[in-house]
Amino acid sequence: MDIQRAGMQALETAYIIGTSKNIETIKSRYNFLLNAPEVPQGLDPALSILDTLKKGQSNPQYSTLIETACDNYKTNYYDRPLQDYQLNLVTNPNGFDLNSFYCISLVNAVKRFCAEQAEDINAMKKETAKAKRAAKVLETIRTTQTELQAKCSTASSYSTALAEIQNLEITFNYETV
Repeated sequence: MDIQRAGMQALETAYIIGTSKNIETIKSRYNFLLNAPEVPQGLDPALSILDTLKKGQSNPQYSTLIETACDNYKTNYYDRPLQDYQLNLVTNPNGFDLNSFYCISLVNAVKRFCAEQAEDINAMKKETAKAKRAAKVLETIRTTQTELQAKCSTASSYSTALAEIQNLEITFNYETV
């Protein structure tokens, strides 16, 4: 995989991780960054997107290739200005704390999800429908908490993120009872 293509994929993926409210999407995109694609038997094993960027950072043309990837991103996604976390990921992949970014993104996603669901629940007429939806939201919060505990326990933002998730669960439980 070449550096420019990996840069473009990293920019796209980081945007999705940073903005989605779907926890499963964030989890799959995080794994997409970290895991190498499967290649047919007999071919050289592939590197993950992140490994390609990390290894490529020693290439003297790295900054030019990343600049081209950023320009391509801006052309393709003119309505999405590049965010600092995207630029940090591609310009310094060896120094980027992906684990902490993932941790923070999970918390932000579940907050966005809960806010949207709370609006929907408040608009519902039937108490049984409200209770059913609230139970699904609480399950999503718990699933996110499990993911945090499994993948983010070493992140610098872990304790804050875990506390926010726990508070969100308590608040959502309280507001929907």
